[in-house]
Amino acid sequence: MGMLDRYKKKGGFFQLLQLLETSPTTKREQFLTLIAGENPVWEEALRKRILTITRVYSWEGQYLVEIFSRVQPMTLAYALHGNPQEQIDTLLSCLPPISKRKITDLMAEASPTPAEKGTSISKMLTEVRGFVGQGIIRLEKVDPELHIPENIEEILNTTAFNVNHAPLTDANVAKKDVKPNIVGDSDAAPATPASQEADFLRRKVNQLSSEVNALKHENTVLKDKLAQIKKIA
Repeated sequence: MGMLDRYKKKGGFFQLLQLLETSPTTKREQFLTLIAGENPVWEEALRKRILTITRVYSWEGQYLVEIFSRVQPMTLAYALHGNPQEQIDTLLSCLPPISKRKITDLMAEASPTPAEKGTSISKMLTEVRGFVGQGIIRLEKVDPELHIPENIEEILNTTAFNVNHAPLTDANVAKKDVKPNIVGDSDAAPATPASQEADFLRRKVNQLSSEVNALKHENTVLKDKLAQIKKIA
């Protein structure tokens, strides 16, 4: 049984895409290399549709305002913290002045660690995927290359069959002879698909735990502020 077999059912492509999107870049590339070795058609389709924060930031303001106005202000502030000021000004220009001021004030007060910034970016991407699922963001209009057809597993499986049974031309032979090289992995024992996926799942659990802790901390801060306001009132 191949690594991809469990994902070839309906909804499996999106499940695998989410694993890739929530994984560190190095691990993501290693996983994609494993997928390419088993099925290059799936690897190409997955790589093409991976949602990144850079991709989101490249969208037009009319779509960004739908996202920025729905995510938690602190999440957005942490995700943008440390970015070039020119980029921040451009991205926040889609917001009303009051909302923009709120985000910039939070950024001025915040000092997120790289881990907290990374967690906020991951949370934003998860939120964006949720907005796509709810129809708030329609990728076929916003960013057509990221759009996932409803029957994509069937399409890819059919395409993969045709590719795997293509005549052995010189070009195809050359492609089969090319082996991806991951820097730093030359002396390491080859990772099995099962161990790679288990590693991704562990990282996903750790990421969710970090998000829960961050939310608990944010909730505590808000409760303290509310208590102070009640005392003043």
